[in-house]
Amino acid sequence: MSFLCRLMPRAFRRRTGAKMTAVHMPRNAATATQTTTAATSTPANITNSDDLSQLNHDQIVFILPATRTKVPSGDGYLIYSLIEASPETIKIDNSDGVDEKQQPFKLEVTHASQLPKDPDLAQLLLPQHPTDGEGSQLPPPHLRSDTHIIVSTRSGIRLAVPFYEVVLRPLLDALGLEDGPKSEQGYRYEVTITENEHTIRDFASTHLTKDRTRMRTIVLLSGDGGVVDLLNGIGEAQEHHDTNEVPTVGILPLGTGNALFHSLHKLEYGRYPEGKGPSSLVLGLRTLFTGRPERLPTFRAEFSRGAKLIGAPKPIVKDGEVEDEGGKGLKEVDHLVGAIVASYGFHASLVWESDTPAYRVHGDKRFGMAAGELLKESHAYDADVEVRLKGQEEFKPLVRKGRGEEGGKYDYVLATMVSNLEKTFTVSPDSKPFEGQLRLVHFGDVGGEKTMEIMQAAYRGGEHIKMEEVGYEEVEAVKVVIKEEDPRWRKVCIDGTIVEVEKGGWMKVRRERGERLKVLVA
Repeated sequence: MSFLCRLMPRAFRRRTGAKMTAVHMPRNAATATQTTTAATSTPANITNSDDLSQLNHDQIVFILPATRTKVPSGDGYLIYSLIEASPETIKIDNSDGVDEKQQPFKLEVTHASQLPKDPDLAQLLLPQHPTDGEGSQLPPPHLRSDTHIIVSTRSGIRLAVPFYEVVLRPLLDALGLEDGPKSEQGYRYEVTITENEHTIRDFASTHLTKDRTRMRTIVLLSGDGGVVDLLNGIGEAQEHHDTNEVPTVGILPLGTGNALFHSLHKLEYGRYPEGKGPSSLVLGLRTLFTGRPERLPTFRAEFSRGAKLIGAPKPIVKDGEVEDEGGKGLKEVDHLVGAIVASYGFHASLVWESDTPAYRVHGDKRFGMAAGELLKESHAYDADVEVRLKGQEEFKPLVRKGRGEEGGKYDYVLATMVSNLEKTFTVSPDSKPFEGQLRLVHFGDVGGEKTMEIMQAAYRGGEHIKMEEVGYEEVEAVKVVIKEEDPRWRKVCIDGTIVEVEKGGWMKVRRERGERLKVLVA
């Protein structure tokens, strides 16, 4: 906890009344003769463009004319680059996250007298937005009014706090944004650091359900769970009205799978050779500062009576005491809203059983580790699945591809609006960003070995949909009736949130009309 307290921004401390000391990033003030990090905010002096060949263009977040900054000379350009440590070198503590002695991120600022004639660099030169009528082009329009930063302390391998303090905060400062109450002069933003699994949803219900005439932007330092919490805290979807401003979300992918981010940026990834190009975090920052908002399609998952939200499968222990009693105090739920995936079977079990402190320290590798254990058991899930296709009014039993049979047991039932569940795991290759089409991926009781083959094919660009065992079709709605005796096999997954359904209970999934959120895209 001492690490989080030390890094807690003053705006958050001011709201909570916490008596803590924060580390404030020094402002750009003096000149220097070498490239330095944003921790000292002292840009380097590079006098010829040949020196810029040493910069990795894939690490550059943006470039600012020095006239827009606090460099005394006011000449040339400032180049902001994100340097990331290899995930394998970051030591994670089960209770507090990353070891505070380590530095997983470094923000380098390079001062160059001129830029080479490189179209890639030109695209990163700010400002690229129209003026606000008073001659100002910075910060970008979506960050000028009501901006909130949400730092999810438990997402992924718990790197959100150091990322905010070392990277995002000085970048916002460079664009003229500072954390603090809106009553103060200048462009401001407020920071919320999550305390538990309810923080983001409570934030949405408190801040995003009132005065919908204001433009609001939420920057999420989290994984997919942060998005689903916003969606379910914001209230009912809004039909389009000129007086309504739907909140805009900028995603900085610090979760485990980051399915929504990877799916929305799939075209960007495709511009580079395999294994090349900017990292997901660099791409997320570029999108935050230069992107445009688009409507985020959503679906609604409804549950039979008695369905309950489930916490972590095992208690999280800190300093010898139980910090989070996952599995106790379960809350009944009749519906959830999602934008990514609704699943039953192997996928839902995998997300549920890999969500422990012991697995989470391994990042997205936790899925493969937990999958190995599940495949050993090779459980077949007892359920009835029905679908409603386009133009139909009623549900009809799902027919298995290649078998022409209905009913039986399933290994995998997954409805999705996105293409990827991980950066390289393409579950629905036909899905396009903002298309809003629900697609169903499914297969029956094929055994652990064949299930593994199917999963491996999904990592090869979605080749699994060509396999005779796998069904893949567009649907308007899906209904899954779960007949399992053991509660372990009655879990469903909505964008990473786990719900346990009673025996004989059901989950229905359908597309939503209207819009709840917009999301920034490149």
